[in-house]
Amino acid sequence: MNKRADIVRLFQVTDSHCYESDDARLTWTDMPIYPNLSLKAMLAHLTGRVENYSALMLTGDLAQEETPATYQRVNTLLNAFPLPVYALPGNHDIPQMMKENLSGNVQMPEQVTLGRWHLLLLDTHANDKPDGYLTDDQFEQFEKRLVSIPEDDFVAVFMHHHPVPISSEWMDVMGLQQKTYFWQLIEHFPQVKVVFNGHIHQEFNGQHQYLDGRTVAVHGTPATCIQMKPVRKDIEFDHTCPAWRDIALLPDGSVQTQVHYLPFVVREEAIRSSI
Repeated sequence: MNKRADIVRLFQVTDSHCYESDDARLTWTDMPIYPNLSLKAMLAHLTGRVENYSALMLTGDLAQEETPATYQRVNTLLNAFPLPVYALPGNHDIPQMMKENLSGNVQMPEQVTLGRWHLLLLDTHANDKPDGYLTDDQFEQFEKRLVSIPEDDFVAVFMHHHPVPISSEWMDVMGLQQKTYFWQLIEHFPQVKVVFNGHIHQEFNGQHQYLDGRTVAVHGTPATCIQMKPVRKDIEFDHTCPAWRDIALLPDGSVQTQVHYLPFVVREEAIRSSI
């Protein structure tokens, strides 16, 4: 556990879209993507960089092939990682199946407290829908957790779906559907400083601004499998370099964050060594 004065450092990884088998190829693109191998390459790369980091945040779409065997394989990969892994579901996941097959180093908490920072994990998955939803009960529980957090502490929210438009027409229809209520609720809790999401397969750095001038930062993180071109009317694939986000939550409530891409050569070497 970090001391109150410590910087909380996190990795965010998202949208691995894994299969039961490591040699399975992603089916919805002609680009040569082997999701399990890309995730393995990413985890191997980050393993050498864990000093002073507290956790790996896994923000949904762990599975493309939603079977117990897929989650068991992902669980095996993640349990070799030397930090706690906090996971939440995406639209491609089956939350109950995740809970039944993720264990050990991999947890699915609703809240994690690290010093003055409280990480709140929201499950925006909705059965058979690509877009994001929160039920009335989820909003109620979210509000209760926010109420319980001291006024001089800070909150970082993690979720799969994006809660603000990202100027990508085809993707924006698949964001969180209750954006207005989500931000109306957060307005009452100045402890909330930042929201991190996955889902969009591209980098995004934006904010939600209130009428009084207060802003809450919103950061979208690219995938570990395949990236999409930003600001497009229709889906366009970009490149295959896996990405992760470095997050530093500072003791004064500010946030520093940056997206990094695994160099193609590093990725290919790691994949070849895994085959």
